[in-house]
Amino acid sequence: GESSGPFVIPNPKISERDLVVPVLQLFQKEWNDIKNKIVKCDAKPIISIDTINYNVFKECVDNDLVDILNDISACTNNPEIIKLLKKKNKFYSVVLMHKRGNPHTMDKLTNYDNLVYDIKNY
Repeated sequence: GESSGPFVIPNPKISERDLVVPVLQLFQKEWNDIKNKIVKCDAKPIISIDTINYNVFKECVDNDLVDILNDISACTNNPEIIKLLKKKNKFYSVVLMHKRGNPHTMDKLTNYDNLVYDIKNY
C-alpha cells in the first residue's frame, strides 16, 4: 500500500490502510465463498503484508487477514508491532528486512565495509 522505493513521495490523499485492508477483506470474503462451495476444503492461501505501519498490521491481525508480516524496518520503526506477532492461538511469521536511510537517501547509502556484519548488526 505504501512504496518504499527511492524518491517515492507518499500520497497524502489516500492512506496505506485504505489501499490494503479493503482488498484483503474482499479476498477473504471471496475465498470463504469459494471454500464453502468445495467439500472438505480446509486449505487457506498464505497471505503476507509488507508494512511498517502498526495500525495497518493490527487491523489485519484483528481480522485474521494475513499470516506473515514483511517489515522493511525489521520492526525498528515501531517495536510495538512485535507484540502483534503472537495472537492467542496463532503465531505470525515475520520477514525482517534491513534498510538504510529513507526513500530520499537510500540510493546514496549503498556502500558497505562489511555487508554481512552490517546487516547482522542492523
